[in-house]
Amino acid sequence: MVTVILLTVGLGGLVATSGAVSRMMGGSMQETTAATVAASRFETLRGSACASIVAGTATTRGISESWTVTKISTRVYDVTDSLRFTPSSRRAVVKQAYRSYVKC
Repeated sequence: MVTVILLTVGLGGLVATSGAVSRMMGGSMQETTAATVAASRFETLRGSACASIVAGTATTRGISESWTVTKISTRVYDVTDSLRFTPSSRRAVVKQAYRSYVKC
């Protein structure tokens, strides 16, 4: 009888843990996608002419982004890309910011 109770408690804990791990993995996929979106934005701006490097907004793969551009010198810009998304592991909106320098 004691063995059955211990087995039941152990299996219940295993099921609860697997659900939490599954949600965390889904959330990390969204965070990886957000980092990829920001990297893509920086590369797009790096490939643009100097006059084309301006602030803007976009939504890509369910991730909202807005980027600001600050001119540092004639050919160097400071770009901050702010991203917002809701991962499947949480109900709250996650905000992340990435920053890079862009030379043209």
